[in-house]
Amino acid sequence: MEFDAKKIGFTLVELMVAVVLIALLMGIAWKFYFSGRETMRHTVSQSQIQSDTRIMLDNLEAEMSACYSFNEIDSDKKVFSFYSFTYSNTPLDEILYDVTGTPRKTGTDSDSKIMTIKYEYAWQPDGTVFKSRTPGYLYFLRNPIYFEPSNSGEFDSYSAFSQRKILRDISDFEVQGYYQEVNPADNSLKIKALSKSESSKASFIVLRIHTKIDESSGKRDEELDIVTKFYSSYRLAEVANPGSFSTTDSDGKF
Repeated sequence: MEFDAKKIGFTLVELMVAVVLIALLMGIAWKFYFSGRETMRHTVSQSQIQSDTRIMLDNLEAEMSACYSFNEIDSDKKVFSFYSFTYSNTPLDEILYDVTGTPRKTGTDSDSKIMTIKYEYAWQPDGTVFKSRTPGYLYFLRNPIYFEPSNSGEFDSYSAFSQRKILRDISDFEVQGYYQEVNPADNSLKIKALSKSESSKASFIVLRIHTKIDESSGKRDEELDIVTKFYSSYRLAEVANPGSFSTTDSDGKF
């Protein structure tokens, strides 16, 4: 049997066509691979951002549920702090009255105090947010109220002093305090934005957290924008029932 040497193998044109087709197929596969990897990276990163922010907001909500009073709300410096109740085995009547049954005095020399934790959230220029927790005693019948930090054994480990970074890549951290009251004449609601000096009057704050990560060219930027209200339940109760929740008010009308 004889073979025709001219019909064995591939021509140069056929090889070039095959190479081109293989290159196209490899390019498409490569594109799908990197596109899928980038989508996965972006999804995981976005999920992490959302998870970190949600944990922070959940913790803040729990702390705010026991918020007695706001200490400082500085919109310009992007800082806010407040006093939150902690465990105390001191009966309320001992807090408000002395051993003779006389109401404890108000004013700058009042010695009536309650156990609280001072929480502070502060945005830093590098895009991080720090949270500090300081236990102490709040002299709530003084005007203005006075907070005395303490490392007393009365405070458990959950209430111990701490300071840590809780968020990163925060491009904006906006906070504004508001006062809320009800007009008994027509039962209408009045809301007023407060300045830093009026922080203690705040009924709630509005907090905006804007996370932004600028990626390189060819990658999608990562961004999350959340706006939330946080109420002081004690201040809100006072607004809803004026005069009925004044047992811990600095005016001493209990």
